[in-house]
Amino acid sequence: MTIDFGRVQRYIGDRGFGFVSHTFADMTEKEVFFHIKTINRTHPKLVTALDSTASSTVYFWYEYRVTPKGQEVTALLDIKQLRKHHPEETAAFLDIINTNWMNTDKPLCKSITKATIDLLSPDEVNQLSEHRSALEAECKKRKEEQQKIELDRLLAIAEQQAAKEKSEFAMRQAIRDQEEYQKTIEDEEFSQLVAEISELKYTNSSQVSAYIVYNKLGFKYKNISGVLEMELEGRRWKFNGGFPTKIYRRLCEALKLTNNGSQATPVTFTPYKNIINS
Repeated sequence: MTIDFGRVQRYIGDRGFGFVSHTFADMTEKEVFFHIKTINRTHPKLVTALDSTASSTVYFWYEYRVTPKGQEVTALLDIKQLRKHHPEETAAFLDIINTNWMNTDKPLCKSITKATIDLLSPDEVNQLSEHRSALEAECKKRKEEQQKIELDRLLAIAEQQAAKEKSEFAMRQAIRDQEEYQKTIEDEEFSQLVAEISELKYTNSSQVSAYIVYNKLGFKYKNISGVLEMELEGRRWKFNGGFPTKIYRRLCEALKLTNNGSQATPVTFTPYKNIINS
């Protein structure tokens, strides 16, 4: 026989049977069958309680056995019988009770509380309650400290992210400002180049090219010129002080020149500003 304590889960009064829960036993089946005759044999007052009150408020200690049909209550026990005839089981129950009271991670179930009141004196119950309250307070404090640490960590991450985003924004803005500044300088130099050559009244691009080379204008307008690599019939050479294709094309369009240049074609272009900054 095995002993346990439980709450009446269901009671069918007109048929005289019901089911009681487990509290201490670790069983796959959570309910144990009982018949009213078994209860009436030793605890007639409990029968009255079952008939007159909500069955879910009734608790009792019981012995049970496992039959082919399931678990079945064979006898009810009172506290004196439990302590006198089953001291080892009582000690085991007290260990489980103490473990449950000290485990603040889980709420105390009503069955454990009821069993505690049955097995311990009021002073012992109060001591358990006070000890659990102290543990809960300590646990609460520890959780609050952990939450604060976590909050501080998240705030630090947020601040770092905000600082990083601010820095990246400032960097992007600086790059935009530099690009705008460079474009302004390039536009000013291009305007000056157009103004200088337009006074010469050239009519075709070859004249402009010759003038650029002879007067070394690439060194004068360094923000829009650089090193131009040219190719002709498989031969390549570098023209130091040349203008890139887009600048030369814009220049010809601005001056309304006809294309009468050489057969050489530009291959690569390296702006002076990149050479200076590298």
